[in-house]
Amino acid sequence: MEEKLNEMEQAGIITRTSTPYSSPLTFTLKKDGSIRVLLDARSINKKMVAETEKPPIQLDVLNSFHGANYITTIDLNNAYFQIPINKDGRKYTGFTFNGKSYVYNVLPQGLKTSVGSFSRAMNLILGPEVQEFCVNYLDDLAIITTGTLDKHLEHIDIVLSKLNKAGLTCNLQKCEFICKEIKMLGFIISTEGITTDPDKIRAIQEFPAPKKIKQLRAFLGLCNFYRRFIPNYSESIIPLCELLQKGRKFQWSGKEQKAFDFIK
Repeated sequence: MEEKLNEMEQAGIITRTSTPYSSPLTFTLKKDGSIRVLLDARSINKKMVAETEKPPIQLDVLNSFHGANYITTIDLNNAYFQIPINKDGRKYTGFTFNGKSYVYNVLPQGLKTSVGSFSRAMNLILGPEVQEFCVNYLDDLAIITTGTLDKHLEHIDIVLSKLNKAGLTCNLQKCEFICKEIKMLGFIISTEGITTDPDKIRAIQEFPAPKKIKQLRAFLGLCNFYRRFIPNYSESIIPLCELLQKGRKFQWSGKEQKAFDFIK
């Protein structure tokens, strides 16, 4: 954690300074084993005015791919950290680690306004003229072209030029250019349509029979993600949902097992 904070300070993401505000700090491990520092801003969030702007609805994003001939996805590098915070507001992002006080110079994850602020920033950077062929969902940009390859290359150039003008950088390892099929938002999206991700399906199929409410909620959460692919889904999970009723004793019988196996 100490090494990560030093790295963030050298990159200008955070600054050591005094502040009357201090939120707890936590972290998660990324898939590659590196650390993602997170601000536990629940206390400060209670005193903040909510942000009204939001990213597009996931279903609208998925529907945008209908009829696409070419797809390019652009992943922004540490996306939130590329959006600066007004100097007067930085004191509210304060945190303390090993007795040292820091504030963020850029947008941290965890603030109740972070998602809306980032969404608004991207709309300003990209402008309305790219809306016909570019969709941004949080830190993912998708360039969708239903015409020719030349037109797709032109669309890529327009979007990259706008990002460059704003000083934003991309993570080239996670970008995919001129594809017929991509993974995005938990789905496989191709010129043929939208299908499920085999990795997520495997997680559902290998899920053991729940022994407590928490495990059942986790299973239903996985299944709900793909409910659009399951005929009569709402009726099929009734025996499982009944176990979630307040005051209901958790008792797994043949009825619940049958619904569980059917969904899988």
